[in-house]
Amino acid sequence: MLTIEDILTHIPHQGKSCLLDRCDAWTADTLTAQTSAHLRADNPLRYQDKLGVIVGAEMAMQAAALHGALTGDQDAKTGGYLASLRDLVVTCDRLDRADYGVLNIFVRREQHDLAGMVYRFSVSTQQGASLLKGRGMVMFRARTPVDVASA
Repeated sequence: MLTIEDILTHIPHQGKSCLLDRCDAWTADTLTAQTSAHLRADNPLRYQDKLGVIVGAEMAMQAAALHGALTGDQDAKTGGYLASLRDLVVTCDRLDRADYGVLNIFVRREQHDLAGMVYRFSVSTQQGASLLKGRGMVMFRARTPVDVASA
């Protein structure tokens, strides 16, 4: 198990921007994490005192970043960015409900190449009810700048 202190050593999201509290398990292709960041009044992604459901995708993609770091993916260590979200299925209107308890986050890497990775993800309540699921594509930053003039 990894605590938040361990997680902070692996991902670029620091301080209150880190939305993961712990990671219970990971394999070569999957990772499970938990968070209560959705209940924190100082969550930096709150807007007008609400936490929108799409923040669940950010939580999941942070879990994907953690997975890439933990599995030793050298491409992931060059840095990346969320390029797209696809196949979203949303079953709630907001995340900041106390009755959800601790949120469970599951990610599965579906594809990986030099340009990036694709992860399927799900975010569910402590009781197991699905809140959000979908797929996210992470693109890696170029290792060397592209010289447009010579291309």
